[in-house]
Amino acid sequence: MADDSNRRDVLKLVTCGVGAGLGLAIAGPVVRLVLAPAGTQTVTTPSAPLDLGAVDRVKVGAPWRRFDVIAPVVADAWTSARDVVLGSAFVKRTSESKVVALSAICPHLGCAVGYERETDTFLCPCHNSKWDGQGELAGDAKAKRSLDPLPIEIKDGRLALTWKLYKLDTAEREPA
Repeated sequence: MADDSNRRDVLKLVTCGVGAGLGLAIAGPVVRLVLAPAGTQTVTTPSAPLDLGAVDRVKVGAPWRRFDVIAPVVADAWTSARDVVLGSAFVKRTSESKVVALSAICPHLGCAVGYERETDTFLCPCHNSKWDGQGELAGDAKAKRSLDPLPIEIKDGRLALTWKLYKLDTAEREPA
């Protein structure tokens, strides 16, 4: 009789051990699958300057001109897409060798900013934030900072812009 109870105890332990082993064998990969993307960047956008076209498209002293910023490839963990519009930038040429660029993304909530040529001002239609012709905050606005400058240069007669995103609705310009 004592032999049967020892045998049952051993069988219980073996059964629980096998069940626990199978549970870990199944749960381990599932947990890894769920937690793996948490610490990695899953979407990649270009960090190198993007070509906006020939510098002749922007005349010295002309008003701001809007350009779509297009990434040749944007990839995530599963797929990649070609010619993706990341956003827009306003470009102005101040001299033969100097060009400036401002992001067309409102620093308040990310709406698309427009440019009014007649008044030389930028306007966000979402909350009526306004900026002067240099991108500086003007008047009473919901936005807390000026339009975000974007690095741009002239390389071999072409406009090369580096796309950057900044945190929204902050007074300080912090990369997103």
